[in-house]
Amino acid sequence: MSDSRERDRLRRWVKYSAWFLTLALLYVLADFSFDLRPAKIQSSYQFRLDELTLDRPAILQQDSLAIVVIRRSAATIESLRASGEILQDPNSSLSRQPDYAANSLRSREPEYFVAYALGTDLGCRLRLKARVLQEICGRARYDFAGRALRGEQKFRNLDVPDYLFSDNYRTLIIKP
Repeated sequence: MSDSRERDRLRRWVKYSAWFLTLALLYVLADFSFDLRPAKIQSSYQFRLDELTLDRPAILQQDSLAIVVIRRSAATIESLRASGEILQDPNSSLSRQPDYAANSLRSREPEYFVAYALGTDLGCRLRLKARVLQEICGRARYDFAGRALRGEQKFRNLDVPDYLFSDNYRTLIIKP
């Protein structure tokens, strides 16, 4: 008799688990099938750049978009151009960036670097640590051109968005 109860309990558990998995699958399919974000998320973003300090990364946030902007000094630009041996992908051949950023500084203008403020190891935010950008929850480290530094593991370079500056470099426009 107790064997029959155990079987009934097991059948109920399997049935409930199957319903749960079916509902989870339907939710995932619906989530990927329909884009329910507001229209403004798909348009361009504008960030005010008030007096960026040389060689000091600034992380700008709007909605769920986080961007890192660095105004680089002439000395930093020269050191970035000469630092190929410490990089995992010095030519950025495996990177995600617009065509205009496919250069050693990975930027449209040498003085300014712009990238998404998410690392490529675990996808966590970036922070400044000892003149390099480091992912806060992982081991990935990047120079001021967003290039992954050599380490124990391989990482992609930081992703560079499609961006424009206003004429006076006071406004940054991102097109995600």
